[in-house]
Amino acid sequence: MKHYKTLAFFVALALGAGCASSNKAPAQAGAPAAQSSTAPDSRIDGNFPANSPFAKLKLGMTQGQVHEILGQPTDTKSYQTGKAWIPFYFGPDVMRTDEFYKGVGIITYTGAGIGGVHWTVYRAIYNAAEDGYPND
Repeated sequence: MKHYKTLAFFVALALGAGCASSNKAPAQAGAPAAQSSTAPDSRIDGNFPANSPFAKLKLGMTQGQVHEILGQPTDTKSYQTGKAWIPFYFGPDVMRTDEFYKGVGIITYTGAGIGGVHWTVYRAIYNAAEDGYPND
């Protein structure tokens, strides 16, 4: 019985040490980390006119706010991201929705996860030649 307590102590110690490790290089350990609040492919892109309603869009706007500015989309498409298959991932990016606006472009929303669906603008790409329908 005494050996089990000793073994349990060392297992707990090893797990605790593993949780306290850092992936930072020694030179970076004291430096503050510069973190971006958006993903690298999260953007508003395109050569849109300054007076266009598209110019009013901002990353993080809700779907309702976008609909107030652009109106209802021509078509929509929803799909899962790869994060849906990560075990124990409880974040908000397991699904995305694309809204297609004819003659305007495509708005991509993210925000579906275990906590519910709270669509926010993830990416917006202006394209005056957009036909308004998914091309896949």
